[in-house]
Amino acid sequence: MCPHCAAGECDLDFIRSACVYDDVSKNIMLPFKHASNLKYQKLMSRAMINCIQDLNMDVDIVLPVPLANRRLFKRGYNQATLLARPIAKFFNAHLDVDSVKRKYKPDMGHKTSKQRRENVHGVFKIKNTDKLKCKKVLLVDDVMTSGATFYELNRVLRNAGVSAVYAVSFCRVVHAI
Repeated sequence: MCPHCAAGECDLDFIRSACVYDDVSKNIMLPFKHASNLKYQKLMSRAMINCIQDLNMDVDIVLPVPLANRRLFKRGYNQATLLARPIAKFFNAHLDVDSVKRKYKPDMGHKTSKQRRENVHGVFKIKNTDKLKCKKVLLVDDVMTSGATFYELNRVLRNAGVSAVYAVSFCRVVHAI
């Protein structure tokens, strides 16, 4: 559990991860994210579904964490969207890849939690608030390092009138409390 969650300071309705970021998950996730190695995509999505299906939540929209257009063009795909498709199908929810856009910022690798929060602040813009108002949204990403991306998306979505924000990632970096 992250220090914020342990202290009861998480603004999201919940955040769950299928596994811890370790040598095994890293060897699955990094080639999927950066080398177009999609052979573990189904395993990753299934693991994510398994870690949240017991929560009996009602999800209206599954929203993969958006990539900036520059990064999407370079990579050729959004790994979060690939993971989100089977999750949306499982929950019989709408997969929304259009309502939130992301401005380009430099990569956050090797930044502190504070630097990550500063780097991601203000990068998301809601394109269609009517589509999101009073909805329950499940955010999907491949890895959660500090939670900065989920927290910023939560802030922006709540300001747009979303009623609940959940988040799930394949793996999460664990920091000592």
